[in-house]
Amino acid sequence: MTKINIIFSTKNEENTNNIIGSILKSNSFDKNKNFTLSITVFDKTLKQNIQSKLESFPLNTKVIDLVGIQQLEKKHFNLFQKANCSTNIDSIQRARIQQQIYIIQNFETFKKSIIWQVDDDMLFGRSEFKDNKHIVSYSTNYFSKIVELYHQNNNVDAIISPSTYVPPIPSLLYCESQLNTFFNGKYTPKNSIIQSEYHDYYNQNNYDNNYSIFLSNTERKTTIVKNILVGKPITKISFENNLSSVPNFTKSNLLRGGNFIVFNPEIFHIPHLGFSESNNIPARRSDMIHSHLLTEIGFQIKDVSYFSLVHNRTLSNASIESSCEKYFSDMIGALLVSYLYKGETEFKNRLKFYQKHIKSILNLLHQNINENELKNEIDRLIELDIQINSFDKNHFINEFKKFKLTQEQLKSKLCKLAS
Repeated sequence: MTKINIIFSTKNEENTNNIIGSILKSNSFDKNKNFTLSITVFDKTLKQNIQSKLESFPLNTKVIDLVGIQQLEKKHFNLFQKANCSTNIDSIQRARIQQQIYIIQNFETFKKSIIWQVDDDMLFGRSEFKDNKHIVSYSTNYFSKIVELYHQNNNVDAIISPSTYVPPIPSLLYCESQLNTFFNGKYTPKNSIIQSEYHDYYNQNNYDNNYSIFLSNTERKTTIVKNILVGKPITKISFENNLSSVPNFTKSNLLRGGNFIVFNPEIFHIPHLGFSESNNIPARRSDMIHSHLLTEIGFQIKDVSYFSLVHNRTLSNASIESSCEKYFSDMIGALLVSYLYKGETEFKNRLKFYQKHIKSILNLLHQNINENELKNEIDRLIELDIQINSFDKNHFINEFKKFKLTQEQLKSKLCKLAS
């Protein structure tokens, strides 16, 4: 029997219940039990009660509480230093390194298994749209299929798979087309065929109006606009309509996020490098930097859409303040990725996009709504636009050059160790 280890970190009890419930449903559908399933949860909740919550589920679970997480960090603090990761603030990079340390420390348990790293707001299911509503289908045999792929492909080290429904953070990056669609009324009527959707500005097809669907439980214009600004999928849905019925490899775009499947645990010996400024606030997209680093030192990473999961992000506490903060942090990460892997020209082009993007959103709001009803949102967006257009390009190019040197030195050391 092949071991599958699902691992995630959480600050949210509801997310934990949802993802565990989805695993149970998918596992019950999967009749070909050629695997054993275990789940490791890093409990960062305030109540620290994930262990007791999981006792009612018939699954093999292991919970690492805050004390255990702190012990891991203290014992292996050098890994955070190597990865340029601050322990002064919680971040995706920090969570990945905590998981990495745990796997290395228990390597005998993990070394001959599939390790499925997910975000806690994912569901093991497929997005479907019926009667103009989003539902989750649990009729995909994820686990037996990943085991088949694992045994048939010894030369593949890891898989990146996508997510559907709610767009990834930062939500502001993906809201301009939703606002355009909503204000212009150009969304698909009920029961229409939904085209494939891609959630980034450079993938949006502005010439085809048959790409959207209206999913709002209110008709109040101001509420709908507020929902779009914090990331609720109202018109622009993250959805792949042409998922293959069997897993197929494609060349990886290395757009790694919260759905990463590892066949070769040696990957976890590679530092999860990230970038942070002098304020110790980490830039987003460290997952993408890590996947690029892995390929550059010889690991084989592929994209497989079959193992797509549903992004079930909880939006009850979403705010425009948080959206703006994450947008700027993501912008730094995106500019770094552009500089490292596409060069200074692409870095400058991407920066020009950001310098105009928030202005475009503000213009849409000015033209289409009563500004007094969205005063807080507009004020925050104006502040974000000023922050972006005060961006010190030369300073960050110098910082990115230093980061690139650090990365090259790390690659050189890793290649020497491998030889």
